[in-house]
Amino acid sequence: MYIILVTSVWFFITTLESSAVKIAVTGLTGFLGHYVAKKLFARDVRIQALIRSASNTLHLKDYERKISFVQGDMTDKETLKKFVQGSDIVIHMAYERDGASFHEAANKDIKRFVEANLLSSIELLDVSKQAGIKQFVFISSCAVYGHIFPAIKLDELHPLMPDSNYGAYKASAEAFCHSYFMSKAFDTTIFRPVGIYGINPHLAHSAWYNIIKDVKHGVNVEVSGGGKVVHVEDVAKSVDSVISNKDASGKIYNLVDFYIDNMSIARIAKEICASESNISGTPKQPIHTIDNTQSKTLGVRYAGMEGLRGYIQELIDRV
Repeated sequence: MYIILVTSVWFFITTLESSAVKIAVTGLTGFLGHYVAKKLFARDVRIQALIRSASNTLHLKDYERKISFVQGDMTDKETLKKFVQGSDIVIHMAYERDGASFHEAANKDIKRFVEANLLSSIELLDVSKQAGIKQFVFISSCAVYGHIFPAIKLDELHPLMPDSNYGAYKASAEAFCHSYFMSKAFDTTIFRPVGIYGINPHLAHSAWYNIIKDVKHGVNVEVSGGGKVVHVEDVAKSVDSVISNKDASGKIYNLVDFYIDNMSIARIAKEICASESNISGTPKQPIHTIDNTQSKTLGVRYAGMEGLRGYIQELIDRV
């Protein structure tokens, strides 16, 4: 009687696990990946993550109960086949840059860059089709726009004319996503975030880390530049909102909250911690505004200035 009961419970749990949606994710060990893992963990899903041998998974420890890891390289087709096998959805966030910035990595060794990122993304699309996945979510970038036509609204239908290798890669991968969608291989959803900010599991990699740290400790700072930003939680929520969402099929979404110059970041930090740091520099003004109307149809409620101040406060508390 006891043996039968245990067997029945085991069969029930196994059946529940097998019926859960299985999501294969690249880039889960990265900054955005950490927040996406947190969102997916709250769902009835199983997560399969593709990682390299050198990948650090410690910051995913709280979510490992639902994560299985496939170790290998994006450039290896057999690894990709194993990675997507049995999956319902693929989320592609990985970008190989070996510690360099997004744009620096794209300018070092163009052949290696294309093989490691574009060709591997195409292979991932192809093995996903062969495996019968239902949805492919690609994290692109607003870098696909490059040249902005002043007479054309800067929304998702604006022409793509990248002005960087990084933007060209993202635009090319997007084109292949469209190709697979139009040929009815599977549904696709594409996100184009701007600069993503938020607490990075590797704290020193958090946006404006050095500026905020210097201001907190009373160091005089000279700042320049600025950019369009979006909170990492908003990007993760957006990704979560399109999972198995037919309304997002074939759609592209700009993810952008607002523009902020680095002098404003320093001034906010100075105000919060009553620093005696002297801030100098010239504020940089934005040239174009990216339309985010489409993303709001997903229910995205951007963090705004309140979210930015909250982030700066949290970073001040940690540095």
